[in-house]
Amino acid sequence: MARERLEYRHLDVFRAVMRSGTATGAAALLGVTQPAVSRLLAQTEDRADFALFERLGGRLVPTARGQALYAETERLFAGVEEIAAICDRLRRNEPGRVQIASLPVLTLGLMPAVALVWSGAGGAQGLVIRSRVAGSVLALVTSRQVDIGLGFVLPRVPGVRSALLARTRALCAIPPGHPLADRPVIRAGDLHDQPFIALSREEGVQALVDRALRGSGAHPREVAECPMITAAAAMAAAGVGLTLADGFSARPFLGGGLALRPFEPAVVFEYRVLWPEGVRPGFDRMRLVQIIRDEAHAVLEHARRVSAPGGA
Repeated sequence: MARERLEYRHLDVFRAVMRSGTATGAAALLGVTQPAVSRLLAQTEDRADFALFERLGGRLVPTARGQALYAETERLFAGVEEIAAICDRLRRNEPGRVQIASLPVLTLGLMPAVALVWSGAGGAQGLVIRSRVAGSVLALVTSRQVDIGLGFVLPRVPGVRSALLARTRALCAIPPGHPLADRPVIRAGDLHDQPFIALSREEGVQALVDRALRGSGAHPREVAECPMITAAAAMAAAGVGLTLADGFSARPFLGGGLALRPFEPAVVFEYRVLWPEGVRPGFDRMRLVQIIRDEAHAVLEHARRVSAPGGA
């Protein structure tokens, strides 16, 4: 006999329990009774055929399988909510919106300027920005869930076109008042025994830094690893340690005393614009791409001026 499938109502209850930690809290979130939540939760575990929670001290603690199911459930509900929002816009005869998947560093350091220019230049369609790690940016473009992706350099992927957005040399981000801020150029050897904030190993960014350090004899003291480059720059600005950054990641902190200096040997970050092949967009894609490029150039040029001797 075939096992009964999970239904939307089961996932709705499961999600509410995950968010609240108790059946009583889930009932309050959903506006139903606690016994109704308990009954549906029992059905959910029965149909899934594995435990979703452990009962500990009056709270429901998710199992590893429960955590994995929750991650997928959140993606499902995000899609449902997006469809509801689309229906609302269609009822109001509003134009569609441009879906963009972007690395967090570009979401924070570039996209505010892009959105301002796009809206001011008569871009009728609004922008929806989804901040994702590099692999997720590519996945959203490949699956055609977004119109444009902003990510790192990547191998050729069937069905995805890409073009260079920016290629920029990394700069050393130095906390306010640090002695190295007086130097016009920071060399790999200068980082020896300095507190250092490592970058993303998952995306291969820290590997670029490690390659530059190799052969210099320098062994920085890694005090933190921060995959999000903008957060690493924020830590440097707060005095946690040194890191490597670029104009996009350092931009929010340049007025707060963070110093940027050229770094040797060169560490190059390359960003690219991605889009699904064979899709006719409902907006002027090339115009938007050009705005993104122009604003990227402006951000990086500002960082170059700031990092020059006497620039900060």
